[in-house]
Amino acid sequence: MSAILRRTTAIVGLLAVGAVSACGGNPLVLPADSAGTELFQQSQGLMQEEKWSHAAEGFDTLLRNYPTSPHLPQARLSLGRAYYEQDSTSSLILAVDAFRNFLTYHPSHGQVDYAQLMIAMSYMSMMRSPDRDQSQAVEALRAFEIFFEDYPESLYGDDARTQMQVVVDNLSEHELKVAEFQMGRGRYSAARERAEYALRKYAATSFGCDFVWIVGETHRRQGDSRQATIYFQRILDEHPDCERVEEVRDNLRQGGATQPSQEDALGFL
Repeated sequence: MSAILRRTTAIVGLLAVGAVSACGGNPLVLPADSAGTELFQQSQGLMQEEKWSHAAEGFDTLLRNYPTSPHLPQARLSLGRAYYEQDSTSSLILAVDAFRNFLTYHPSHGQVDYAQLMIAMSYMSMMRSPDRDQSQAVEALRAFEIFFEDYPESLYGDDARTQMQVVVDNLSEHELKVAEFQMGRGRYSAARERAEYALRKYAATSFGCDFVWIVGETHRRQGDSRQATIYFQRILDEHPDCERVEEVRDNLRQGGATQPSQEDALGFL
């Protein structure tokens, strides 16, 4: 379980203090009071038992039948979590909707940062591998960016940054695969454009060395040794632990690229 979910599990637990947990097979109770308190408590009990689909049914029932209930904010938040925990594409889409509804109806609530973060986490859970369509990863990255823009002081910041890096690397690895494909087909300019785009778009990528190498190597293969050397030197300066370092040093020693002038070396900065 991630640190984010450990913290939010604690939140759910606190919300359920004093709740009457539902027994496993008991049907949901529709109380006569306008608050729907018994239904809320029963649904929270189901959350504690990790009976996510039944909990989601309970919160959804409360939201549809008790429009003036004081439990609506926590019901919307818990509904999103219950959908998220089911971890299917359809339930994750519902989780995104639930958390967005929470932000729409309760914009000043103390857990708005958590709701925005869980939108990002829901999209991240739908993210596909780097060789597949990246639509969900793009949505996840945008949701993380909104989180940091709107809630820079959030207690979830460190955990969110760790998860965001996973998304950045997934997206940038996709670009790397495309660039490598282009390079393997001899389409050097196209490969270089893809690598340069990735370096601009995903500056925090863990694949920075690979992208810089592609830019330098495509220049070398197209006969521009001066530009190649600039980027090869950048690998030595910025990525000293990169697995391509020895290859780059050998290339420079063997005269595969000329040493750049100081003016040229500063040009890539």
